[in-house]
Amino acid sequence: MSGDAPTFPDAFNMADYFVFSNIEADRGDKVAIIYEDRHITYRQVADSVMKVARRLVDDGLLPEQRVLVCMQDRPEFVYAWFGAIKAGATVTQINPLLPVEDYEYYLNYVKPQFAFVDEASLANFDAALRKTRLCNANDFRDNVIVAGRQRLDQPRKVYFDHDNAPPADSYEPDSHQSFDFWLNLPCEKSSQPWPTRKDDPAVWLFTSGSTGQSRGAVHMHHHFAFNTEVYAKAFIGMREGDITISGPRLFFGYATGTNLMFPFAVGATTVLFKEHPTPELLASLITKHKCTVFTSVPTLINKFLQTPAIKRDALSTVRFMWSAGEALPADLHARWDEAFGVPIIDGIGSAESFHIYISNRPGDIKPGSLGRLVPGYKAKLLDDNDQPVAQGDVGTLWVGGDSVATHYHAAYDKSREHLRGGWIVSGDKFRQDAEGYWYYEGRGDDLLKVGGIFVSPLEVENCLMQHEAVKECCVIGRNDEAGLTKPLAIVVSARSASDGLGEELIQHCKQKMVRYKAPHWVTFVEQPLPRNDRDKIDRKALRKKFGT
Repeated sequence: MSGDAPTFPDAFNMADYFVFSNIEADRGDKVAIIYEDRHITYRQVADSVMKVARRLVDDGLLPEQRVLVCMQDRPEFVYAWFGAIKAGATVTQINPLLPVEDYEYYLNYVKPQFAFVDEASLANFDAALRKTRLCNANDFRDNVIVAGRQRLDQPRKVYFDHDNAPPADSYEPDSHQSFDFWLNLPCEKSSQPWPTRKDDPAVWLFTSGSTGQSRGAVHMHHHFAFNTEVYAKAFIGMREGDITISGPRLFFGYATGTNLMFPFAVGATTVLFKEHPTPELLASLITKHKCTVFTSVPTLINKFLQTPAIKRDALSTVRFMWSAGEALPADLHARWDEAFGVPIIDGIGSAESFHIYISNRPGDIKPGSLGRLVPGYKAKLLDDNDQPVAQGDVGTLWVGGDSVATHYHAAYDKSREHLRGGWIVSGDKFRQDAEGYWYYEGRGDDLLKVGGIFVSPLEVENCLMQHEAVKECCVIGRNDEAGLTKPLAIVVSARSASDGLGEELIQHCKQKMVRYKAPHWVTFVEQPLPRNDRDKIDRKALRKKFGT
């Protein structure tokens, strides 16, 4: 790692770094958030964040207790998230559009002391809550604060005696307090946030759960400031004059960084909206607010290209667009460049690192690659015996830096496997060229061994996406009649899947790549491919349904 990597004082709270530093820098009257018809200043944000912090402590929050945030992209997310962090809590955020079973899992896993929930999530959240011990645990159900409610709530009832709490079958969701009502209750004590240190736990970021149930990667306060300094500020060059907007939602650590922490760290402005992020809505907001930085993912990029009503000048104010979360096919990158001309900053990060550690950058973009290693991080490629691979060969990526999670909560074996002495053993397969650019070859558990040779599903998918009939695809392994693994392409077609289209796609791949890498079979599906709660194609679900 670089010898001039940033350091932070022992007494440190990341909410001070991202929020209250703007007041100290005389940016109190600067617009921090644009939401609907509201322009919210940094002073207003800071006041609400401090109110949340004091209310939590007044209601009994102790240092490092857990606070769950389950909200759409709205100002209350910002106030609750930073407010809980300022209060000294350990915070985690989850998707506000999950089914009951997933909420039940997260409630049992996190066991929060407080939860901030969106009105749109409340029916499923409450149904899940009834199935957990938390339903009757002391006063937790009175510590569920709901954003988006218009009515005035009654003051909360506190049950300090578990035996006298109402039974689960008498549970009344309407007893929850609205966020605004709760926030403006007077503090009964002279409550102040608990002091924190840079190495205190601050946030759990959930993994994608591609190989099992999602687990919380535990991060310290300084981890987020470190990545912001070396990546957002030094490597990418975020500016105070930037206006940011995101398709991925704030619960996803990728967007929490690019559309909340990064703009706040430089005193820029973020545009938030709670509606589903369609290309039409995003284009209209980008045009209306003259956004300069756009956070996206390959799936959304493809949807933009499939929306001919969006013209090139709609994105004329955007100086660059982030792409991460899943692999960006080279053909998709080329078509975007031709259609819109907005530079794509493609990179890779993870919940374990908080954010991106290998990335392209403005003025240094190499399509097809993920760019260079961000200064401040270290990386190496090792084989299955943990030995270095030769230049240009594929190996397992190990990444180190001062934003690496300490462990996964309640997952000792997984922590030992993937988090080793400050290194993330990612499971991702990479190669590096002689110029220092990095290329993603897929996850180790996704690679297919065909005829004794490893095949990257991403390479086959990139080839398939060059065919005009392919709208979306995923390649997995399936055993043939002899029990040998062959590639199976699952395709959402942009036109009628006639009897000959499957063979046409197979021949297309054989003409453009080594023949053994081409799909052995093609299966067409009418519905979009399933995705996990981080909006990545759910390969595990597809393997379960179509693989053998």
